[in-house]
Amino acid sequence: GLYDDRGLAAARAALKVGGVLAVWSAWEDRKFEQRLRYVGFTVAVERLRGRLKKGGPRHTIFLAHKQAA
Repeated sequence: GLYDDRGLAAARAALKVGGVLAVWSAWEDRKFEQRLRYVGFTVAVERLRGRLKKGGPRHTIFLAHKQAA
């Protein structure tokens, strides 16, 4: 339930203003990004390689920031 609307809203409620929830994913997920915004987060998405060498697996980190209401 952490990744549904209720779980994300609970995570947001547990954070102080300025707090960040970071969620790792093996792939991009626009619906998850939209769900984070729906519950009130400001979202930044970082896409990076898992290794320094070219051709390594890609990872996605969702950075969900709790802003003042």
